[in-house]
Amino acid sequence: MPPQDAYSATTDETFGDVRKLLVSTPDSEIPHGVGCSSVDMRARNAASDTSGDNGACGEGELYCWVRCMPLADQGLTATTCSDQNLQLQCVNPRDQFSDGSEHGDVFPKCSNTTEPVSDYPTIVPGQGDECDAAAWETFSVKGDDYMYEFDLSTNYTSAKFMWSVVDGETVKVRLAFNGLFGWLATGFASTGLGKNAMLGGNILMAMPGGDYDAAVGLDTALPHTVKEHVISSTDTAFRHWQDPVEGSAPNADVQSTACFTALTFEMDNINGLKFNTSASDLMIWAGNGEDQFMGYHKQNRARFTVEWSSGEAYFGTEQESGASSGSSQQKLASVVTLSAVATIVYALLI
Repeated sequence: MPPQDAYSATTDETFGDVRKLLVSTPDSEIPHGVGCSSVDMRARNAASDTSGDNGACGEGELYCWVRCMPLADQGLTATTCSDQNLQLQCVNPRDQFSDGSEHGDVFPKCSNTTEPVSDYPTIVPGQGDECDAAAWETFSVKGDDYMYEFDLSTNYTSAKFMWSVVDGETVKVRLAFNGLFGWLATGFASTGLGKNAMLGGNILMAMPGGDYDAAVGLDTALPHTVKEHVISSTDTAFRHWQDPVEGSAPNADVQSTACFTALTFEMDNINGLKFNTSASDLMIWAGNGEDQFMGYHKQNRARFTVEWSSGEAYFGTEQESGASSGSSQQKLASVVTLSAVATIVYALLI
C-alpha cells in the first residue's frame, strides 16, 4: 500500500484521502474516475453492494465490473432489452452473467442467460523437477547471446529481460517468463493514457495460436504467432485491439515448454517506433500463463526503463537512489508504482 500522504494524480488528492472517500461517501456521491472506474464511470463501495438490484447506480447505468457503466456505451437504453423480452445483464463475451463484482471483460448486454461467470479453461502445467526453481534458472540464464540482464521478478511473478545492442540501432532481446504460454508481450509504454502506461502502447505479442474469438479463445490448432499490436487508447480487453498492425512481420519468435515461455526478437523498431539505443526507453511487459483466452495478466506485468547502451535498467521511470539494477529496493518501488491507482483502489472496492 502507498503511504497515506502519497499523491494520486487521478484524483489530485492523497491516497489517504481517496481511501477515506471510498469508505465514507455514499456511492451516488463518489466522483467519476476513482479506482478502476474510467473518467465517465463511478466506482462503488463493496460495503454498499446490493448485487442484483443495481444498487446506487443511476438511471442509464448498470453495475458491472465494480463500477456503474453507462448503457449508452453499449448502444443501449433503459428499455432496449425489455422491448426485446430480454433482461439487461452484466455479461462476458461467453454470454455468462455477472453480479458486477468481478474484474474482467464484462459489459451491459441484453441477454436471458442463466449461466454465471466461470473461470477460463486452464492450461495444464508440467510437473515435478521440470518446473522447479533449478529448471527456471536454466531456462532463464542469460548466456553469451546477451550482454545485459534485468531481473523483472517481484513478490508476485518471475521474469527476466535480456538484451544487447547490435550495429548501433538494433536491439536483440529475450523476455523469459516463469509461466505457461497463454500469451506474452513487451514493447513501448505509452504516456498520459493510463493503466500504468498500457493504453496506447506499441507492443510485440506472442500468442499460442490464431483466429481469436472472445467467446471461445484462440484456435491453438493454428501455429503460434508474434505480431505488432497497438493497444486501444480506451479499452483494455484484447477483443478491442486484437487485429495486428497491418503487414506486421517482426523478426521475432517464441519458445515455450511445459513450464516456461520466452519471447525473442532482433529489431530496430516496433510499429515504426525506433528504439532509443543511445539513451533509454520506457517499456512494459505482461504475460498470462493460465489460459488461452487472451485474458487478464494479474500481477505478471511491469513498467520499466531500459538504458540500452549502458546496461542499466530499473522499474518505473527513475532509478532509485542507491539502488542497483534489479535490487530489492526497485522491486518494492515497482509494487508501489504499479499498484498506484487502478490496482490498490480496486482492491479497496472488492
